[in-house]
Amino acid sequence: MIPESNKYGDKTIDRIYQNLHGTLELVLKDGSTYDGKIDKKSIKLSDGSLGYVYNVKNKWFDRTGMPIDKPDNLITREKSNESD
Repeated sequence: MIPESNKYGDKTIDRIYQNLHGTLELVLKDGSTYDGKIDKKSIKLSDGSLGYVYNVKNKWFDRTGMPIDKPDNLITREKSNESD
């Protein structure tokens, strides 16, 4: 069964849900649940504060679980080649 909140206008979308314990779940368009890893990525907001988005196999979701385009304000950590 596909949740009503996975319906956007006349089309069905993938959507991320979070329960009260913080567990994330991706419900796909067909009503099935994704079993893989859901990554949480940091973004820098226009006011300089930090926010976050979710990424699942090049699908991006905002903090409310709605699908979005890949953000251009991702915060990436550069790996250092120096040894400590």
